[in-house]
Amino acid sequence: MAVRKRKKILRYTIISGCLVAVITSGVWFATYRHYNAKLIDERAAYEEQLKDKDEVLQRYMDQSQTAYVLISPKLAGEAITAEDVMEEKLPKFSSPDNLINESKAIVGKYLKIDAMPGTAVTTEMVRDEARLDASERKEETEYIKLPLRLTKRDVVDIRIVFPNGEDYIVVGKKTLEDVDLANQYTFFNDNEEEAQLLQAALVDAYINNAELYMKQYVEPELQPEPVVNYVPNLDVLGVIKNDPFIIDQAKWSLAEKLRKELEKRLKAIEDENKIRVGAQAPSGSGVIQRKAEQGAAAAAGAAEADNSQSVNGIIDQSNQAPVDSSADQSSTGLTNKKAATDDSLLEGK
Repeated sequence: MAVRKRKKILRYTIISGCLVAVITSGVWFATYRHYNAKLIDERAAYEEQLKDKDEVLQRYMDQSQTAYVLISPKLAGEAITAEDVMEEKLPKFSSPDNLINESKAIVGKYLKIDAMPGTAVTTEMVRDEARLDASERKEETEYIKLPLRLTKRDVVDIRIVFPNGEDYIVVGKKTLEDVDLANQYTFFNDNEEEAQLLQAALVDAYINNAELYMKQYVEPELQPEPVVNYVPNLDVLGVIKNDPFIIDQAKWSLAEKLRKELEKRLKAIEDENKIRVGAQAPSGSGVIQRKAEQGAAAAAGAAEADNSQSVNGIIDQSNQAPVDSSADQSSTGLTNKKAATDDSLLEGK
């Protein structure tokens, strides 16, 4: 009896132990599956976040641009050396469009303003010279014949050619700040002396049928600034010699004699041969043929509103069309004393 009872107890114990083991294993397995599934979901979510961040980072990298950032403080007028800047990649969407992205465009230049470390240098922050000329101003022209492929930041000379073929440099090596080819406008900085020469050249274009035009440099970094050899008229020479802004007066000492000799040569040309070189007989500035139709029409409308026939303050007293390309012979309002047409000039009438 006792043996049978012990076996029965042992059997129940074994069965109970198995049940407990099965239940425990089931609970553990269910818990494991639950947490494993949760871990898999969390891992998938994390990987998705990483993928999104990689895409964002790649998008930023694809839209980044090279910039040069100051690593030391600089004051206005100080030169920038290679040790003052370092190259960095900045997001394009949050950076200005005029960032300097070449070392040669910044090293050796001068700051216009004070700047702290970490400042990305832009084209508007630097200039070629340490200090501005006291007479430097912004110049706007529309009476100069422009190259067809002229673009902003091109470096040019402004030249003048007379009907006898004599060709002179009026202003040398100017960087264009902006260009409007449709209306033949250009924008650049000049000083007092250059402004006087430009105005004198405009008068020559008006009176002597000279042609003002621009020529682009091939490699401006490698080509030095030319010597200006244009001599203005005697009245302008008198202004230059008495202008306090023009310091270098020595080079104008022989200019009066040179100008008188030029005028003698120009007077020797017969009237029928006085045709502007490089363009048809001018209706305005001689560049009106190169204007876009819309620009020319707008300019003609402006000319009709102004019957004074003045060009930058110069009054038309010879009944010729003014040099300003915005003027048109059809809008002068003159009946008996009209300016000569292209055909009449070409035929010597």
